Amino acid sequence: MRLIDAAADLLLGASCPGCEHPGWGLCQACRAHLEHHRINRHRPDPCPDRFPDTWAAAEYDVVLQRLLRQYKERGAWQLQRRLGACLARSVGALLLETAAGDAAGARVVLVPAPSADAAVRERGLDATAVLARSAAAQLGRIGVRMQVRQLLRQGSLVADQSGLDAQQRAANLAGGLRLRGSVPTGAGAILVDDLVTTGATLVEMRRVVEAAGMHVLGAAVVAATQRRS
Repeated sequence: MRLIDAAADLLLGASCPGCEHPGWGLCQACRAHLEHHRINRHRPDPCPDRFPDTWAAAEYDVVLQRLLRQYKERGAWQLQRRLGACLARSVGALLLETAAGDAAGARVVLVPAPSADAAVRERGLDATAVLARSAAAQLGRIGVRMQVRQLLRQGSLVADQSGLDAQQRAANLAGGLRLRGSVPTGAGAILVDDLVTTGATLVEMRRVVEAAGMHVLGAAVVAATQRRS
């Protein structure tokens, strides 16, 4: 252990948000863990009807679980660049592997999954929208330009999804998202979220966005859960 890491742990209780090893910020091992994940097309099992073509930058393992929890629930906003880079890789994979690649320099809009109003008030920001803007900024630096539009909001009857199974999540979200504002004309939408579990959120997002007249190119997420037998 480096002396500076030991001092951080002793004096400030500082530790890596991914592995909880003493030190300042994300450690080298956890950075490598994020960067070296294989990006995959993901389908939940069971897969709901109308689930969009979805790419995930990583499996939702222990490290990703800790990082997303620290980011969303404990205000570790310094992780937005690293997690945004994961999301940018997922978006890039979607653009390369689908017809959306032809539109990479044209009208592509990232549409983030909406956070609950109470969560936004508590955190002071919409955590998923921040990741979407970070991903868009990083893609812009390599010449892939796109907008982020917060086109969706949660209805008043949507409950906290944690602890719900696939059927409960689908029932909770059915008709639970609303359009906010006008949709951009002639643009294709990429739905983005931090995590996909049952797929219910992305299905409901797709329903609302397509009902508004936009073409959904697919979805991109930071991480995806894997079903274990």
